[in-house]
Amino acid sequence: MQNLVQSLNNNLQFVSELLQADIRLFVKNDEGEVYIHNYFHPNQDSIYLGPKISDQKMGDKLKPFKDISVDKAFRLGKQIVGQYGLVINNRRIQEFAYPIFLKEEDTSPYAVIAVERDIYITRNILGEHWDLIADNSIKALQEKFKLETRFPQFAFGEGALILKGKTVFFANPLAVNLLSEIAEHSKQFVNRDLEDLFAGFPHKYKGLDKSLSIESIDEVSLRQRNIVMRRVKLIDDFSVVLIKDNSEIKIKETLLKEIHHRVKNNLQTVISLLRLQMRRNPELEESFTEAINRANSIALVHEHLSRSNDIESIDFGYLVQKILKALIPSFGAEDISINFDCPNKIFIFSDDATNLALVLNEILSNTLEHTAGNLSAISIKLFFDETKRLHMIVEDDGGGFKEGFDYKQSTGLGWEIVRTIAEESLKGKLYIENIDLGDGKKGLSVHLVIPAKAAAEV
Repeated sequence: MQNLVQSLNNNLQFVSELLQADIRLFVKNDEGEVYIHNYFHPNQDSIYLGPKISDQKMGDKLKPFKDISVDKAFRLGKQIVGQYGLVINNRRIQEFAYPIFLKEEDTSPYAVIAVERDIYITRNILGEHWDLIADNSIKALQEKFKLETRFPQFAFGEGALILKGKTVFFANPLAVNLLSEIAEHSKQFVNRDLEDLFAGFPHKYKGLDKSLSIESIDEVSLRQRNIVMRRVKLIDDFSVVLIKDNSEIKIKETLLKEIHHRVKNNLQTVISLLRLQMRRNPELEESFTEAINRANSIALVHEHLSRSNDIESIDFGYLVQKILKALIPSFGAEDISINFDCPNKIFIFSDDATNLALVLNEILSNTLEHTAGNLSAISIKLFFDETKRLHMIVEDDGGGFKEGFDYKQSTGLGWEIVRTIAEESLKGKLYIENIDLGDGKKGLSVHLVIPAKAAAEV
């Protein structure tokens, strides 16, 4: 029994990374009580914020843990598929409980593995193949125990191809990115022989490692880059090819992308916590909504950088559309007309993008919050002038400032953020004035001009 649990501990992290899912390992004590033995999270990015192992102790004894799917798997000795779309921490998940047996002839499992997948993430990364890959991964765990071998660890920045025989069955997004010289989309890898993929590129066989189920280690030169491939036996004719770019530049780029990815995830966790707290304090809903929108604007920048091939600059026009898509529904303003005028793609440095995203968020939030009932249209213009200064103009028809209001003297947090970031962080100039739209209609124009930098207009 102890050997089985140890084998699972050695191998479940690999499965967690492969499936991009949280995994909890449940075992029974001598009294037949079920408790959590360990947690496994892909890249430490967890959708499950349950108690830590140290939190489970009641004196010197672990607290029993109740889970409906896990309990059924222990009782019935078969896989249990949990409720689809269960919401945990504002993310839709589905739980799968897999029984693990010490011997093939056993009818009562010695452990149960609960795999919790984020439906949205796994749909985008593994698509329709998730169930098949998960089933084969769990079967492989039983083989690891019998053969007394283990899976290797996923190295930082490694992508994965899944093979059926010698043919590529599935390619995850990171593998596609690493092998972009060969094909641009995952579908271009499917049903192709692995050796054919790398035909014509210099290729070296570097050995194997049976103790880690690595059938081969190969090195391929793709123009200026060194790609290392580790082929790992999964089960039957299924195997996983782990792909890593060992060239120094790519390692640094991948590291920065991973940092942006984790910052984005941390911000999303903060946003989830703020939403939970908002439900407990409905009288502070307005303040919580403002904080959530600010954090979300920053998170969108980091999300864009984590996915982009260019980690130094951002297509800000694209980012504006993402901000609008997130912000408008939070104010219930879907009926307002939005006109976004950005005739060319505009790229700005990532640091400036974060500041400018916050400024735009505050301008739009102030407009949506303080002109309710009068507002019907918002216009956003983004362009470079002939001297390469960046202009952002936001106009609305919500009535403008009340007589005597001076935004420079305003003590409101929103306008203070706009002034501080625009003038100090971005070194820009603000021009804010009421505008006459005709037919008795008035509005507000906020015009920010940022000095020329090494940005590009396409």
